[in-house]
Amino acid sequence: MNRNEEYWALVAELGETPPALDGTVERARVRARKARAGRWLGIPAASLAGAASAFILLVNCSMPFAMACRRVPFVRALAEAVAVDPSLKAAFENDYIQPVGQTRTADGVTLSVEYLIVDERQLNVFYTLGWDGENALEAQPALLAQDGEHLEGYAATWGSPGEELQEKDYRVATFYFVEGSLPDRLTLRFDVRDAGYPKAGQGAAESRAAPADGPWPEETPQDRPAAMASFDFPLTIDTGLIGPGRTVRAEQWIELDGQRLRVDGLSIDPTQMVLTLSDDPNNTAWLTGLDCYVADEKGNRYEKGGVSFGSAEGEHFWPNYTLESPYFTGGEAFTLVITGCSWLDKDRTQVTLDLETGEADWLPEGLFVESIERRGEDVYLSLRNDGQGTSFQWYYYDPEGGEHEWGGYSMSAVDRDEDGWCEENTEYRVLRDYGWDSVKLALSTNRRIELETPLEVPLF
Repeated sequence: MNRNEEYWALVAELGETPPALDGTVERARVRARKARAGRWLGIPAASLAGAASAFILLVNCSMPFAMACRRVPFVRALAEAVAVDPSLKAAFENDYIQPVGQTRTADGVTLSVEYLIVDERQLNVFYTLGWDGENALEAQPALLAQDGEHLEGYAATWGSPGEELQEKDYRVATFYFVEGSLPDRLTLRFDVRDAGYPKAGQGAAESRAAPADGPWPEETPQDRPAAMASFDFPLTIDTGLIGPGRTVRAEQWIELDGQRLRVDGLSIDPTQMVLTLSDDPNNTAWLTGLDCYVADEKGNRYEKGGVSFGSAEGEHFWPNYTLESPYFTGGEAFTLVITGCSWLDKDRTQVTLDLETGEADWLPEGLFVESIERRGEDVYLSLRNDGQGTSFQWYYYDPEGGEHEWGGYSMSAVDRDEDGWCEENTEYRVLRDYGWDSVKLALSTNRRIELETPLEVPLF
């Protein structure tokens, strides 16, 4: 039995609280009630420090004790509050977690990395971020190799899962390794900035109102202020504790909206399931998005996540889609159910827009040019994108072929019938330092469809 197998055997034995700790929480509550009636200030600081040291030593040296501690209500509530993703919640409930417990403080800002949930292609970091200032904070994460160089081959999302958790300073950062695998030693860096608006519940709505000159973004990423604090956390990933993944091979060709796609299969890990597709080079459009879910033989349904991965650089086809993981539910037979999709037609990858007249050589269905205004060297565009059937690349071209980056944009949306779907969406974009009288807008999607009858694909 190798180390990995020994660990999973140990996890099975730890389904219940160790006998030595049985009743620990209740005894602690009784002692707490007695202590509140006594004199807290009479406890020597050295005794408290000694107790804390003993606790840390037990956690570090005793796996059963560490497992049991996660069942203490406060600690468990903290982790569960952050793990709002169903796959992460299931991982936590099955003790699939690696504690960190590192804290950094500078200039009144405190950031603590509490736990990790890790598999071969995803790293989830649970952390808290707080200070006594009135404004909210933003912490942008990055991963560094042991030599200090930035790691490549991953995508990242970060922030608070919800406003209620943001008020408690709970955050989560997720790193998706789309190329290669997660290294066992790395450095996690957070650059912390003042977000520029009050904390949740302290007048944030007023502070986020549109600026006086309109709803367009006022700054580019290059204009952002320097970090007020930067924290490095050395992390050692115990690869022996990473649950083994499995693959469900399908290799089935299907026809979707007149295009041929091959369903290659599913990769199932503790924190995610990844659907992988291939396309026929003779297709007239690239698949750029998929609305789908996976069902198993037990009736469980695994919804698609918010992250999809592109293919090789320079290509438009998106072959990888993340879904909730069936790792801990034990499904064996799966069915892929496709309900909609997005495309980029190979002969419709750009829109040429005349900035003087507002005329375009063509426009995707649902896209309208509402306004064009030149202010000095900048051009302000207002584009109505009803149904969000069109999406843009992060770059555009001038008539001479020069490539420019948007840097950012803002959006407004209107849900007229209050059904949860915004019928009218307007994007506000700025062409910075742009002296030409026309622009080529690069598209990433030009149409989106919903299937009247979902397409079911059995995967065996």
